[in-house]
Amino acid sequence: MQIKPTPLLSGIVRHFLVIETDRNAVMRIFSDGNTGVVFNYGDPLSYESTISQGNTRLPASFLYGQLDTFRNVHASGKIRLLIAVLHPFGAAALFRVPASELRNQIIGCDELYVRNAEPLADKVAVATTVSDKIRTVETFLISQLQDSTSGGKLVANTISFIHAENGLVPVSRLIALAGVTERQLQRKFEEYIGISPKRYAGITRMQYALKMLRRKPGDLSLAGVACESGFFDQAHLIREMKNLSGLTPGQYLSPQNLLAANLIQISR
Repeated sequence: MQIKPTPLLSGIVRHFLVIETDRNAVMRIFSDGNTGVVFNYGDPLSYESTISQGNTRLPASFLYGQLDTFRNVHASGKIRLLIAVLHPFGAAALFRVPASELRNQIIGCDELYVRNAEPLADKVAVATTVSDKIRTVETFLISQLQDSTSGGKLVANTISFIHAENGLVPVSRLIALAGVTERQLQRKFEEYIGISPKRYAGITRMQYALKMLRRKPGDLSLAGVACESGFFDQAHLIREMKNLSGLTPGQYLSPQNLLAANLIQISR
């Protein structure tokens, strides 16, 4: 279930996502170009850490940055998640942290705003309705807002153009549009997004292909989707999708597995 934020947050929050299920599951999250803040008001979750090669318990509220590869999240009971899906530059703007420092990170909110994290997570948990939970989070996020800088606006405008072109745009066109050097644009993206313009455009292109698959799974061949979304051929699309998500298109489209555009249930 997707819910639009208050207009005051529309420049930072894309939407709120609510996921509720009573099935034990292993969920896979991969990059869709956005970041997000997650509030867990169900049973505890853990994720597979690439550092310890084991499972790390997740706090009740946490931020995830841009991901280079997929992560598996384990749920052992009721799944109750409220996710504030942020615009790509949202995390850096809200928490005043360079996005490059958040890349491939899952960070407990208590590390970002120490005094308020636990009370906020508790308030979300005890709120009786989804609307009340969202209003609680919105009140906090509004308190975190700050004025956008010119650098942030440059990145936001570039991202809008990438989305308008469905990711099918060379870096040279982005540089010309932004009116800066390639090095300057790279630095701005690292600061506000956490990944390069080329990488962001590639993720956008993949998400465009996945959107076509979700909307018309019976009307478009995989080769046709690959052609429409700018991949060389069907094999190229499958290879890039597996690199991003570890999944084939068939696994991604399983009706029982899709929880969100970039969140898949891979086992129970």
